[in-house]
Amino acid sequence: MSHDDAPDTTLTESVDWEDRTSGRVKRFLLSLERFTLRAERPVEVVVGKAQFNPLHHTGPISVFLFVVVFATGLYLTMFYRFGFEASYESVSDLEASLAGRFVRAAHRYGSIALVVTTVLHGWRTFVMDRFRGPRRVAWLTGVAMVGLIWIIGVTGYWLIWDERVEVLNEVLIRALRDSATGLDFLLDFVLTDAAGTGWPVLLLLFFLHVGISIGVAVLIWVHVKRLARPMWLPPGFWVAVVGVSLIIMSAVWPVGMLPALDRVSLPASIPVDPFFLFLVPGGISWNPAVLWGGALLLMAGAMFLPWFIRRMEAPVIEVDADRCTGCRLCVTDCPYDALHMIDLEDAAHPHLAVVTAGKCVGCGICIGSCPVEALAFRGHPADALWNETRRAAADGDVTFVCERHDAHAAAPPGAGAVLAVPCVGMVHPDLIGAAIDAGAAAVQVVGCPPGDCANREGPATLAARLNRKRRPRLRRRYREAPIFTDWVNPTRLSTALAAPGRASDADLAPRAATASVRPGLPLFGLVAVTAIVTVLVTGLRFDPGGNDDARLEITLDHRAGVPLVGFAPFEAAPSGAEPRLLVEADGRVLYDRTVPVVRADEPDTALLLERFSLAPGVHSVRVTLFDVPDQPMVLFDDTIGIEAGEAVVLYYRDVSLVDPAEAGRAIFNETALGTNAGCRICHSLDPGRDLVGPSLAGVGTRAANTVDGLSGADYLRQAIVDPDAYVVPGYPAGQMLAGLGEVLSPGDLDSLIAFLLTLEESP
Repeated sequence: MSHDDAPDTTLTESVDWEDRTSGRVKRFLLSLERFTLRAERPVEVVVGKAQFNPLHHTGPISVFLFVVVFATGLYLTMFYRFGFEASYESVSDLEASLAGRFVRAAHRYGSIALVVTTVLHGWRTFVMDRFRGPRRVAWLTGVAMVGLIWIIGVTGYWLIWDERVEVLNEVLIRALRDSATGLDFLLDFVLTDAAGTGWPVLLLLFFLHVGISIGVAVLIWVHVKRLARPMWLPPGFWVAVVGVSLIIMSAVWPVGMLPALDRVSLPASIPVDPFFLFLVPGGISWNPAVLWGGALLLMAGAMFLPWFIRRMEAPVIEVDADRCTGCRLCVTDCPYDALHMIDLEDAAHPHLAVVTAGKCVGCGICIGSCPVEALAFRGHPADALWNETRRAAADGDVTFVCERHDAHAAAPPGAGAVLAVPCVGMVHPDLIGAAIDAGAAAVQVVGCPPGDCANREGPATLAARLNRKRRPRLRRRYREAPIFTDWVNPTRLSTALAAPGRASDADLAPRAATASVRPGLPLFGLVAVTAIVTVLVTGLRFDPGGNDDARLEITLDHRAGVPLVGFAPFEAAPSGAEPRLLVEADGRVLYDRTVPVVRADEPDTALLLERFSLAPGVHSVRVTLFDVPDQPMVLFDDTIGIEAGEAVVLYYRDVSLVDPAEAGRAIFNETALGTNAGCRICHSLDPGRDLVGPSLAGVGTRAANTVDGLSGADYLRQAIVDPDAYVVPGYPAGQMLAGLGEVLSPGDLDSLIAFLLTLEESP
């Protein structure tokens, strides 16, 4: 505390200041807060008034931005389709429409602003020491929300499936390739033809994106549920400023589209949003265990910081049962819902205030509401502050300041008696009247600006009391008394003491925490500069490297003794052996190793993902597989021409040993439209039982004779991928779901047709 440098400040005996202010942690936090206040001062200088300082409202602004992001996200969701090509095309269609382009930009810029405001809110909460004791749960949920918002943003970029995803996939590859399960996931769902249209991985990303967003909404509720009067949204002024800013940014700077992801083209550089994708460069160049392990440890350490830092227990308020009249004023004024009333029998008063120690933060606001001095800090007399005030008033002016002001600024010589209390909300209106009655020529209260109180409502509560808008009210006989209030940055205590009632950065009365004067042009200039910087920063480009060379990529998902897709078939006889792979380019051996077998989709599966840099030009490439040492199988032997920034991707996988008809039966029975065929929703397999479409009983027999020139398999394929090419009599065109050719992978389509061909008519 700075009271060592400010001998004119009196620390009231009604509070145990040693417990509140001692310790290295508290001194460290005070140093950080002092630095933060000085860093924020230029913003206040620019905007002119503290009430126009957005840093004081970062919490409610964050909630408002989350609502905007969630609402715009719901709109975008209505037009989103799943699949590598379908997802990109759906986003491109949105960007091509005026409404979609605007909403998408608002979603992007709102998300970026949300990251900034939540981080700033967390930092200010930390340096103001609002994260320990009863506030631990709010801190834990707040840090968790920051991490989850980051994940939401990353998955949002992934859902577009543009060329930026090449870098995101590269980060994912580096993180998962050393794990058999991870590599199997990559080969089956992300990197190879086995992924088909890609709807499963896009569906997974979509569920993560939306599901985590719902989780953040729940955490917001948990974050504020211990508060008596949570401020869900910022004052209307800031709703207008933030909302209009997003509208202008979205209209002027649409986010646009990058080219679609092309697996055979390596981007020279891509825009990497530093607000969400700041870990991408490290994800490509650093050891994944170090990067992600360190990130998880850092996040866990931040979340559980209040449990790691030891401190004195928060000073808890005690109730004098003999004095309490059960008036409920303390219950109404407590910002943390730490007081409640109980009923009494056979007592002078029917109700008694009771303190919930686990919620009390020791702000003292309830003391300022009690008319009978029934509340006091544990171990300290309730009348100590009153006696000190009367003694100080006998010698001249009296000023009440909160402990933040006392900690960050010294009272100048000749300032009169300056009494420090935990929060100015602890000052009862009658205490001010007592000072005047005791001879004080003037009484001044110096507190924090709106939204910047460490105890949320202290200055606003006292201002309402003094303006007779809230009980206990200032008595009428003191309305013309020389009582001054100044709500200023804690570093401006000297300025406030030098000019009582004229140095206020904000007006808290009668409308607490709202703007009461018109903002100047500097505020709008600050908002405009912030918007421009945001747009420029999100356009910063990152070069992932490798674009100067060409790349040969080989993936293998194989069991020794099982035929490969696209090669001569033979009777499968899985041996469980470790196959050897030999890769040569221009007669030079690039790779010659046995591939370890793991348990993947099938036992004893060899999984491989290898990349080789080649100089741009023409190369002779040969890939040989040895299931048995003396029986080589040449997988590739050709001359390729490859330019800088291009990739040649060779993928080899086994044919399926599962009966295609059985696999097709499973596909037929799936019922999630948009992610699979959903056949049985509209088609029955029972003879004569028509649903939305005709019964498919016996379709395997009828298919061969339905359309001249088409075999049964060809007709069924046409009916699935182009349903209006032939319309069954009695059913309207356009009734069958289109786009199944994009939803189903080629293998799934073949399996579904194989199953339908088994549905033959009974003789």
